[in-house]
Order: sequence, then C-alpha cells, then structure tokens
Amino acid sequence: MSHEMLQTPTGRRRPSDQEDGFPVKPSSSSSGTQIGATPGSNTNGNNNNGDPYIYDGNRSHSFVGRHRKKILVGSVILTLSAVSVLIALLVEKPWDHSSGGNGGNGASWFGGGHHGGAHGGVDGKNSGGTNGDGTVKNGGPPPRFTEKSAVQVSSAVQCNALTPPLDQPFEYGKQPIRGVNLGGWLVLEPFITPSMFEPYISQNVTDEYTLTKLLGKEKSRDYLQKHYATWVTEDTFKRIRDLGLNHVRIPVGFWALGNLAADEPYVPDLSLDYLLQGLKWAAQYGLRAMVEIHGAPGSQNGWNHSGRSGKIRWMNGTPEGEANGKRTIEYIKQLTRLLQGPGMEHVSPMFGLLNEPAIFMLERPPIDKWYKEAFREFRNITGTGKGPWGVLHDGFLGLTEWEGFMPKSDRLAMDVHNYLIFDHNLIRLRRQDQVNFPCDVWSKSMQQSTSKFGPTLVGEFSSATNDCATYLNGIGVGYRWDGSFQPEEDRIKGLPLDEAACQPKLNGQTEGYCSCKEQNRIGYFTPEYRKFLSDFTQTQMDAFEQGLGWFYWNFKTETNALWSYFDGVEQGWIPKDANNRPGGCLALGRPISPYSD
Repeated sequence: MSHEMLQTPTGRRRPSDQEDGFPVKPSSSSSGTQIGATPGSNTNGNNNNGDPYIYDGNRSHSFVGRHRKKILVGSVILTLSAVSVLIALLVEKPWDHSSGGNGGNGASWFGGGHHGGAHGGVDGKNSGGTNGDGTVKNGGPPPRFTEKSAVQVSSAVQCNALTPPLDQPFEYGKQPIRGVNLGGWLVLEPFITPSMFEPYISQNVTDEYTLTKLLGKEKSRDYLQKHYATWVTEDTFKRIRDLGLNHVRIPVGFWALGNLAADEPYVPDLSLDYLLQGLKWAAQYGLRAMVEIHGAPGSQNGWNHSGRSGKIRWMNGTPEGEANGKRTIEYIKQLTRLLQGPGMEHVSPMFGLLNEPAIFMLERPPIDKWYKEAFREFRNITGTGKGPWGVLHDGFLGLTEWEGFMPKSDRLAMDVHNYLIFDHNLIRLRRQDQVNFPCDVWSKSMQQSTSKFGPTLVGEFSSATNDCATYLNGIGVGYRWDGSFQPEEDRIKGLPLDEAACQPKLNGQTEGYCSCKEQNRIGYFTPEYRKFLSDFTQTQMDAFEQGLGWFYWNFKTETNALWSYFDGVEQGWIPKDANNRPGGCLALGRPISPYSD
C-alpha cells in the first residue's frame, strides 16, 4: 500500500411524515382560542365566582339563557377555529413556519416554533422539547428533522475574519478547510467513548449494533439520547469557532434515517434530530459542516465505526451486498433531500457520500459503478451547480488510483485519511522522519491528486504516533505498538504476532516506552515529546493544505489526548489559533515545493 494512503484502524473507527409530538400552531382567528384550552372555558377573567345562575330581582335566569347570543357567536367562532386547525393539520405542517417560538420575530435558530420535541410527549418519557428561544430544555430531544427544516443564516455570522460569512460562498481551493470531526457523537466508537461500552463488554458488546441489540429498543433510545445531549453541546461549536476553525465534519449512520430491516437493532430517527441541532449551532457560530454517512447497511468495511464490526455485507459480490449497496443510495438520496432545506446550502456545503468503504478488500469495478450511480442520484436531486460538494473516499487504494476518475464532474472531491500508525513501517520511523514525512510525501500526494483527479481533502488525521488508545483497533484486538495486535482473521489462521512497533531492542531500555499504559498517560509526556507532537501536527496541517484542507480526528475523546483536538490545545501541541501556527514545514526548514509532472 502506498504511503500517501494508509489503512485506517480496524476499530477506529426517516424522518417520518407524521406530526407526532408537535403541537398545532395556535389559530390566528379573532377568538384567541389556544390549542389546549378547555373548550368553552371563559378566558376574560370574569368568571362570576363560578355561579351557574345570575339572579335578577324575582326571576332567575340560566347562564345559557342570559348569554344566548354571546354563546351563539362564540360557537361560530370556535367552529371556525376548529376548521382552521383542521386545515393546518391537513395542509400546513408545524415545521413550515419560519418564525420561532419567541414571538415570531425570526430570531430563533429553530425554524418552526416547535415546543414539543421530536419524541417529547409521545412516549411519555421525553417531554422536554424546546424553550421559546429554540434551546433544548429538560434533556428532551431537538425538533424533528424534516425536508423542510429551516436553518436561519444571518449575513453577519462569521466564524473569523479570514472566513467569509455564511451567506457568501466558501472558496474551496483558495481558502483552506480547517476543521474537526464530531466523531463518537451520532455514531458510537469504543475508543472515543469507552465508558459507554465497558459495562457491557463481558456480554460481547463491541459496536453500536451489539450494544443496541443487547439493550433493546426503549433502553437504547434513553441511553443514546443522554449521550447525544451531552457529548456535543452548543459550547462545543463555540469552542471550535474560538480556536480559529471554520468547518466541522459530522458523521451519521444510515439508521438515523429509519426504514430499518428486522435484524437491524439500531435506534432510528433520533440522531437525525440531533444532526439538525448541530447544523443550527454551526450556523449560529458561522461554521460550515460536512455531513457524511459513516455507516452503511451491512457495513462497508467491517469495522466498529461503521456500526457493525466483522463481515463486510456491502457490495461484497453477493445478492445481499448488492441490496445493501442499493439501500445505501436510497439513504444518500434521502439525506441529500433533507440538506436542501431552507438555509442548508449555507451551513452544509459539503456532503460525504460514504465513509471509508474498504475497497481494497472488495472488487473495484462494482464500486466504481456504485460511486458513479450514487453521485448521479445525488446531483439529480441538487441540480447542476447547486447543492453541496459531493465527496468520495479513496477506499484505501491510494490517491494515484483515482487519477482521471469521473472527469469534469460537478463539484466532486476526494477524501483521504492519513495516519502513520496503522502502517507497520511508518509507525517505526524515527520521530524526526515522522515529522518530515508530511512535508516530503503527503504534501506532494495532495498536490498530485488535485492535479490528476481534482479537489482533494483530508477528512481524518491526528497527532497520534502510536496505536495505544484504548480500543482503537477494536475491543480485544491489541496494539501494534506493544506487539499485542492480532486481528481476528490472523488469530483464526494461527498467525504469529508481529514484532512490537516500539522496537524494544532499540528502545526497551527507556522505562515505559513500550508500554501502552504509559504512552496513554499525559504525565509520561516529556517536553521533548510534546515538541515532537507539535511539529508533527503542524507539518500535517501544512501538507494537507496543499489540497482543500483538513479535518482533525477527533474534537475530543474520553481517555486519549493524542486523538483530541481540545486536549492538544490545552496541552500545547496544537495551536490555540488554527490560522496562526508558529510551526510547520517552512519553520522546520523543509519548504514544500510545488508539484510538477
């Protein structure tokens, strides 16, 4: 496998048409009747002390008798109000309204004025919904994500002075993408949030499929909703903006769109609502988003970050694989339509059709055909020259394998994920050689791909120079660094373990150097190692900006700082401002030369 594209780790990694959970907009008729008010209740504050009769001299008059005309008029008004509500239910969905629940001044970031959450009040458990200002209250899920979901964009919203406001186009190729992934949020990964898996590992839970299958429908929904509501918050987007970044990449699984098969235990729909919430927060802080399908039906790579580890059941040459390929295109079409909603073109200008299909383990010609069909269906929905960029992944074949593929396509880009640590040769390089590698090799591959294929970006990279992060390669798989790594297929074949990548013969005399436990501990990091991490991270950023730019994997993790952008900033090896980097290739005396044939 060529150095410019290195294998990712084996473990790293509908909306419905119904109105359930939404209150109907109050009628605008002159009666002022509110939905939810008791029919016939007196709303003027004059209740006559609750007496059903009013006495006048020697005659008593019934309440009905004394107010016959008023009641007749009121009945007509109530009838008209009921008709207007019925029309609203039949013709106008609650999410068609552009005003928020804050008096209709248009300032809400939640188009539609929703007060009951997507599931709030329906199952009797999640009745939080949203406040009048559009914020989520009481831990309830956000409003339903629909094809008409609105994202309000102000021309004044700008994440930083170097990035155009959201209502102006981002000039890809002239301005670099500088972003982070929101991994482990809407698609679970054991190495990012090990605490979600560790209580169930003894019961053979290794991925989101086995987790949701074990917990069952209701418990899984509650479990995931708590995670969705806390792992990413509005403050996450504010912090990303404040670090000088301009993009986020948001992975979602196909199950977010519902229509699941009987043997797919995932929680449908819920994560899609949180995706909408994330897009609105991104818009609020002037950030652009690349939404991408991270898990396909049947798993496109057999790794846990596709939702299901083990066998590849996607485009694998079987009828089942072919059916899963067709299902994936239908999900692409559905998500594309969702991202055509009002304001979406500003905040979501890139769309990843499918993350990391393991093409190097599959037959290439059917995948080429699938890519062309998927992109064609994508563009049939957006129209030529409209909608987001379409992004393909190189499938671990290497960028040179895609030169000349689908020429003259309408805003098509290639995504490559560059890591040193999953290649047995590169993980063994001396530290200075690892620092130089992006300047000398990856920069040229980005330039060449941009010239021979077209716009190319790096959707994932990190500061890590070992694979020691807990569960990074999968639960129970081990690590290349300390020599314990053994994929299941190797174990079945009885193959021996590879030599430890830490090279104990050369470095074993350094206490803790070959210990993954020590390598994961920030207290073990020496000043020299931190300087190396800083240099290595910034040379990668320089190299990847020879193409469209980069997304760091990940914005944060629970336990490993080498995969956390936030931790890297706090610990000093990632600059506090992505636009003002003191290091990089030129600073180290390795300027990047322009590519030439």
